[in-house]
Amino acid sequence: MFAIEELASSTDDLRTSTAMENQRLTIVYVDDDDLVRETISTLLTDEGLDVHACESVAEAILLCEQMDPDAVLLDLNMPEVDGLEAAKRLRRNPENRTLRLVALTGGGAGDLRRKAKEAGFDEFLTKPVTTAVLVRALRAG
Repeated sequence: MFAIEELASSTDDLRTSTAMENQRLTIVYVDDDDLVRETISTLLTDEGLDVHACESVAEAILLCEQMDPDAVLLDLNMPEVDGLEAAKRLRRNPENRTLRLVALTGGGAGDLRRKAKEAGFDEFLTKPVTTAVLVRALRAG
């Protein structure tokens, strides 16, 4: 049987967890593929996230400076500046030290996963990915 303090504590934890799940997060999402960007943006918006989608790393970095998002979802295979370099640039800014960075890529080689961690990513996801996994990765932390 639970002691009253334990029951109160577990109830508080449940309320905090539910509040976190219901919190509307602001996400910057960058992917150069129009169809993928539109599809994932729609899925995340339908899950209650506030998504600001862009097609370049430069645009994503500018958005991060302007709006202080909760997380950034980055495609690693970008044409001008790849996602690894983007993560390094974001992490250089002291204001982004706690910013949640989630890598999303079509290739999941072990070496790429290691490089993503070294670049400052918090999560590494490979396409295809379920909406539930994607949302959980963005909300974690």
